[in-house]
Amino acid sequence: MIRPINVGETIRYQLKDDNEDPTIFIIGVLDSLIKSKLKDLGMVYKYNPDAPKDSVAEAKMDIAKQELEFVRFGVKGIENFKDKSGKEIPFKTIKRMVGIVDYDIVSDETLKYIPLTAIRELAKVIDDENEIGEDQRKNS
Repeated sequence: MIRPINVGETIRYQLKDDNEDPTIFIIGVLDSLIKSKLKDLGMVYKYNPDAPKDSVAEAKMDIAKQELEFVRFGVKGIENFKDKSGKEIPFKTIKRMVGIVDYDIVSDETLKYIPLTAIRELAKVIDDENEIGEDQRKNS
């Protein structure tokens, strides 16, 4: 028997190199609908039959865009996220309709403060988590 994805379940995640007064990211499990759409964002394929034979098709990886979207859809909250003066950066979301599902996603207003290295690490964690494992449940 397969086990269904635990949509709505979250974990608390601390970045690997954030050890002093760490920021905690609340990460949610992505449903299959949005995860498949986000996976498709990473590959861009163009076909031009009028191009010379050696360049009719072009494929490129758009990894940074894909990682950003994984974080946008997968992060459900942030704790202890402060600017240099110690002021808490508010966690704001917006609604985005994908197909027939209305998602609460991280706003650009919040996302712009997360460093790219953190985006990469968070995206990997979110991508790997279709189901929260026991080892990470203990970390919650």
